Amino acid sequence: MPNKKPLYIAVGVIAAGAVAAGAVVLTGGKNSSSAQPAAPAGVTTSTTAGALPTVTTPTAADSPSSAPTASSSTASSASPSGDATGAFASDGTTPLSSFPSLTKISDALGTSAHVTTTIDPRYQNAAASALAKYQDSAMVVLRADTGEILAMASHGAADLAYHAQLAPGSTFKVVTAEDLLRNGVRASTPAPCKAHDDEYDVSNDDTSLTNGHADLGWAFTYSCNTSFTGLLGRLSGSPLDREASTYFGLNQPWDLGLGPVTYGASGAANVPEATGGDFAREMFGQGEITVSPLNMASVAATVAAGSFHQPILVRGTKASAHAQPLDKTVAATLRTLMRRVVTEGTASSLRRVSPAVSAKTGTAEPGGNAANNSWMIAFQGDIAVACLVEGGGHGDDAAGPAIAAMLGAVR
Repeated sequence: MPNKKPLYIAVGVIAAGAVAAGAVVLTGGKNSSSAQPAAPAGVTTSTTAGALPTVTTPTAADSPSSAPTASSSTASSASPSGDATGAFASDGTTPLSSFPSLTKISDALGTSAHVTTTIDPRYQNAAASALAKYQDSAMVVLRADTGEILAMASHGAADLAYHAQLAPGSTFKVVTAEDLLRNGVRASTPAPCKAHDDEYDVSNDDTSLTNGHADLGWAFTYSCNTSFTGLLGRLSGSPLDREASTYFGLNQPWDLGLGPVTYGASGAANVPEATGGDFAREMFGQGEITVSPLNMASVAATVAAGSFHQPILVRGTKASAHAQPLDKTVAATLRTLMRRVVTEGTASSLRRVSPAVSAKTGTAEPGGNAANNSWMIAFQGDIAVACLVEGGGHGDDAAGPAIAAMLGAVR
């Protein structure tokens, strides 16, 4: 099912002290969430019809002279050198501007204080290197049990790591499977894999994929769309939009330390309310779902940790989004299924990665004549990752090898 073309959110450069004043750094266009904080004093926004807002930064004379207060999410102790200011990686000394794909965020956090972020130079460099041969690609690495963003790398003109507004393909089956399992479906529940689901006009990416004796576990491992849509009736009272918010923290504004923003969504929700055929397509990550690698890395992290921890970029930031913990049995089953995807299923590119990795592949249709987008989410211990390669084909064609390269580089 064709999906809407991606829209990107503009990043404004906020003057010294603006973040401390609760400034929103990421601002959206006409399709963006309306629940955005107002710009801080001294920062003006202007919008032309059909265009993204632009941000005008005050001159030095207009900028606040004081540093963020101790209660600010961006305030931190004095810099090691005593006079350095700006945004730095987690080591406290490497400027965030050292990483090309984080320059805009570095500018946005460039207050008059020494701002320490959660970015780990090892993971950031490894992610950027892994993406080097894939144009229009992105990768986000999180610490699953805290939500700390260790890497947020993009390759190409757009900051896809957190700006992408694209269907996630079958990586979203992690959310759908959680919903099914919580509603009494088991991995052993029959879920025949048909070549085509006539009721909802759904086929599989691999048109030869059929198995009349498949169960949910097999369908997840080999990514059969029709097996999932065949179970739609089991979710009649549990819509995916609500499940995504309640257990995975989606459809909510996240404050990484930059102000609350609904990342990835072109409207107010990553996963809109849907019925009928639209609901069926959402079950395998198509329809009107719009997410970013940041969102999907968090989905992997939620499974790994057993509960959602809102991603944060600036140390000390209080999460603005919250979710209920996963049922322990459901979480354990999801971890088993994601490991099975690697050992015998569609994520063969990760089989030789050590320590063991668990994953879910995704092949998403962007619409029109564009090539399919390659997605993969994975976790290794408490490290969770998502990768997107636009036009990269199947999930294991590009996103999988990129994740394998990143994990191999930080061993």
